[in-house]
Order: sequence, then C-alpha cells, then structure tokens
Amino acid sequence: MNPPRVIAHRGSSAAHPDNEWAAFNAAAAEGADVIECDVQATRDGVLVVRHDLELGQQLLADLDFTEVAAHAPDVVVLADLLAWAARTDIDLLVEVKEPEATSAVARMIEASAWRHRIVVGSFHAPALAAVKASVPEVRTSLMMGTVLAVESLVYLATAYGLDGLHLCWEARASRPHRLLDPAAIDQLRRAGLAITLWHEEREHELRALVALGADAICTNTPAALRRIVDAHVASSSASPAGTARAFTNEHQSKIFNQAVIKN
Repeated sequence: MNPPRVIAHRGSSAAHPDNEWAAFNAAAAEGADVIECDVQATRDGVLVVRHDLELGQQLLADLDFTEVAAHAPDVVVLADLLAWAARTDIDLLVEVKEPEATSAVARMIEASAWRHRIVVGSFHAPALAAVKASVPEVRTSLMMGTVLAVESLVYLATAYGLDGLHLCWEARASRPHRLLDPAAIDQLRRAGLAITLWHEEREHELRALVALGADAICTNTPAALRRIVDAHVASSSASPAGTARAFTNEHQSKIFNQAVIKN
C-alpha cells in the first residue's frame, strides 16, 4: 500500500497567511504533494482564492473584483493558481465555498491543461453532483463533517456519483484517528472511493493517521507530515526507497493522478 499524499491545507498555513502565495510557495518547498485552497466568486464572476465569505462588513459575493483587490491586495486568482500549479508540478484540491460558484469552477478546471491533477471539493453534495452531470471528467470529493458509519458514507457517495470522500472529523473527538480503522478505510476503498482525512497538526495524531492507510491527509504543517510520511516509508519493508511521493495506487489516482479518470 502506498503512503498517503501530503495535502497542504490552504498552503503551509501554520507559518504563512493562508490561501496566499507565500503559503503556497512554502508548501511546495516543504514537499507537499497537493495544495488545498478555498475558492469563491466575486459579483462580477472572478474566481478568487479566499476562505472567509465576508470581506469587512460585506459578502465577497456582493463585491466586484476591483473592490476585493482594494481591500485584500494579496488575494490570489484561481486562474493564476492553476497556471502556477502546472509550472510547479503540484496537484490541487479546490474547495468551493459557495455552491453557486461550483459550475464556474468546474468549467475553468475543465478548460485547464492541468485538469487531471485537480479535484473539486465541497460540503454541498448536490453541487458536486451537478458538476459530475455537466463535466464528468472533473473529479469530485465530498467534504463530510458528520461522523457516519461506512455504509452511510458509501451510500452518499454512490447517490451523488462522487469520486472521493474528504472526512473532516478533526473536531469530533480528542483523538479523531480512533473514529476510523484500517478496515473502514479498506471498505471505502473497495467501494471505489479515494479517502482524504481532515487537517491535523499534532504529530502523534499525524503518525496515527498515516498508519490508517488513507489516500491523503491534510495539514497546516506540510513539512512535518512530509517527514512523518517519509519516516513511515523508510521503516516499512513493503515500500521501496523514494516512493513517499509516488502516486500509483489506483484508488488514490482516481482523485489525484492525471493518468486515471473515472468514466
């Protein structure tokens, strides 16, 4: 089994402003395999990378891009991030913050030469289902904050035609890794789902998450997770040297490898 991919949650966000260039560049330098980012649309339809829905006293969706840039001059535009990811040779996990922006995000990704290295994520399952219906080659991952049994997770993923699940259970227990076990991960994988686990920064928890065998793990501290994953690989006789950044597992590749697309 291949080790989990290192996803930099909003970039290397523990040490840099999240969703900004400094965080993205640092994450790439620290060995992240994937950059997770948040995207929403301005009133005039520009897709920007930002987590908070409000800017000052207004909703970002009620502002034109020029107004957003005036208040947040470091704001990143999704089109620029896609181009940067291709130059940097790094994958993207694009979380859509507002369901209304999902179709526009999917269309931009579909038009990108980097589209096979990008996943659209959201907490809004109907929006992701709409993406799959209109742009089947764009891969989707449902972000799930509620702790559910494996059977329920599989049912939801099947009902909405999803490629993966992103379990966001970091606040659901003091030791959230105990909410899952390798058997549950294996059952989800046998259902054809790529499994991403919540963002975590505590190193003892990161080590436990790596041992679970999921496809990817989010973290605000990609350098720490990179070190833990590499140490795990080095101590495992089943993984040859240098495979920590390899990505050949067929279920992982459903969500991140450009060579495999779910039909």
